[in-house]
Amino acid sequence: MMKRLFLLPAVVGYFCVVLAALAQREVDPPAQVAKDQAQKQEVKQQEKVAQNSNVEIVGAVSFKEDELRSQLKEQITSIAELGLTAARGDDAAFLLELFYRKHGFEKAHVGYSINGGRLRLEIDEGVRVTVGAVNFVGNDNFPSDKLFEFAIGPTRERYGKTEKTLPFVKNDLEEGVDLVRRLYIAEGYLNAIVQSPNYSFTADGTQVNVTIAIVEGRQYAFGDLQFSGNAVFEAAQLKKEMADLLQQPYTDRRLADVPRRLQAFFKARGYYDVKVVATGDVAAAKGGRVPVRITIAAGPVYYFGGSTVTGLQRLRSSYVTKRFRKLSGEKYNPKVVDEKFREMMKSGLFSVLQIKPVAVDGDRLRLDITAEEAKSKEFGFSLGYGTYAGVIVGASFRDRDLFGYGRPITTSAEYSSRGYKAEILYEDPYLFDTEIHFKNRLAALTYDFDSYSKFEVGIRLDFERELTKQYKIGAVFSARHVDVTSASIDRALLGRTSYQANSFGLTQTLDLRTSPLVSPRGIVIDNTFDYAGSELGSQVEFVRGTARVSYYLPFAKADKIVAVNPTTRESEESGWERWFHRT
Repeated sequence: MMKRLFLLPAVVGYFCVVLAALAQREVDPPAQVAKDQAQKQEVKQQEKVAQNSNVEIVGAVSFKEDELRSQLKEQITSIAELGLTAARGDDAAFLLELFYRKHGFEKAHVGYSINGGRLRLEIDEGVRVTVGAVNFVGNDNFPSDKLFEFAIGPTRERYGKTEKTLPFVKNDLEEGVDLVRRLYIAEGYLNAIVQSPNYSFTADGTQVNVTIAIVEGRQYAFGDLQFSGNAVFEAAQLKKEMADLLQQPYTDRRLADVPRRLQAFFKARGYYDVKVVATGDVAAAKGGRVPVRITIAAGPVYYFGGSTVTGLQRLRSSYVTKRFRKLSGEKYNPKVVDEKFREMMKSGLFSVLQIKPVAVDGDRLRLDITAEEAKSKEFGFSLGYGTYAGVIVGASFRDRDLFGYGRPITTSAEYSSRGYKAEILYEDPYLFDTEIHFKNRLAALTYDFDSYSKFEVGIRLDFERELTKQYKIGAVFSARHVDVTSASIDRALLGRTSYQANSFGLTQTLDLRTSPLVSPRGIVIDNTFDYAGSELGSQVEFVRGTARVSYYLPFAKADKIVAVNPTTRESEESGWERWFHRT
């Protein structure tokens, strides 16, 4: 109990140091946050003006007046600030009429009048028109239900999938027809014709049936590939690199992907300055297969030749340049640069990091790095409750960039109804400029169990290294001193009340997930082996082994995932966005 009281001033002192450090931190909110707050404030002010303005709205049946005023908040604010004129009154009437038509009131009309500085908006809603059947004619290769989702897509986007009865919005349907046309082109029907919709209203004018006529034409595919110029590699090897692309229907977009594929292939083999041009001749197609001519200028093989860094304020430039030093003299490969880029971004030290290769000394590439540092200090509180530990209160302070060397240090303290705990964790991600990740953890705690209380202080040293992207190994040494400070257990049964426990262990982890951050589905296997004995100065002896197998499942699928190559600045997309951008 006395040792817990001695530890209490240390914990209190820790909180004081952390609070002082927090108070001294420079408060520099991002400009974007301030801008967003200003915009929100402006919108609130416009809403307030719109609801209390000298504007009269009559004839509204389907919508509440407050909602209509909200739609006109910008125009009403402009009238309040700049004065009422015929032009501003006409703008307000036009926008209100447009709002009605977007909700299916095809024949809605809004008139306006100005009486003594007061704007009066008179609404004639008319009937609300909904979309009935959407019929397609001539669609031999695509089912009507698939085409329907594209044709009605713009309206569905506003109303959601649960809405069964959609309003008739002519502009939306015309946009939907364009999406159907783009679908055909994306599937190789380059000459497809999708005609403008034909509308047929019911007798009471409340519903419209839509007919869309389609002339599909021929579907085109990739034909013979002819290579010219300095191709370096065999044609069969280059075709294999694009095999999946060439099996898809021919489109201008996929033709543009041919040079990108080949440039990536050449750059991965050191040809940084490669140039590739692909030309397709649809007019010369036979049986729907389009011949393609590919011209290649490979250029020389380039090698890494050092790096420079600009933009750093606190972090030392050597932290960055040392990460690329081992590449010097090796053949250029953008994938290697990309891996280093991702590795450095995971450190949390940078908010912006750009890597630009620059040709120097003939066949050498210098990596010019532009960096913007992220805030390195973090401060956090935690609060919890356990049925055994009772109330749990904690605080932590972390600096990712200790003294500008990019080495994180984390301090934390925790109080519960049964004791105190304090910890300091120091990390060196690149011990002695190697790939070994070092951790040094110092910890002390007091804890009251039901029959005894203990005080414990210890140190743990971790050395970890990745051998491959999926497999890493580590070595662990720990030393703990434990004192049983009080006990209600019989001394004969209690055993040692003061002892040293030192152990050495090995760890290994096999992570078979495709991408732990983006697509975390997959298996992770890890195991540890620990030994404690008198050879290590331990007063307790044991051999311990643990194993764990975890399977990760994502809860939701990302709609859009974009990975940006730091050297080419090209993005790779997936999901619906891929279809829209490919067409």
